[in-house]
Amino acid sequence: PACQGKEGASDRPGGSKMGGMHVDMDGQRICESLYQVIIVVFSTVGFIGGYFFESFKVTVYAVLAGVALSSLLCVPDWGILRGKEKAQWLPEGCTTRPNRGG
Repeated sequence: PACQGKEGASDRPGGSKMGGMHVDMDGQRICESLYQVIIVVFSTVGFIGGYFFESFKVTVYAVLAGVALSSLLCVPDWGILRGKEKAQWLPEGCTTRPNRGG
């Protein structure tokens, strides 16, 4: 193996512990999908509403409302998006990933 050392170390290279306290990659993936769906839906509704009312202001307000809602849902570190397992950090100086299969 190219990297020897602490197998599955949960200490972050900077010294702070992460262990389930922050959103993990799966949570980030969910947040990204969520904010994209929210902004597309609000933009579409805003475009249709702006067209119907013949007002660009309606479209802009709808998009801003979508951005505000997606920010409210995706920016804070909600507990539901936190990982169930501690993060597995590579030892310092290691550049190759260990096998996940075994």
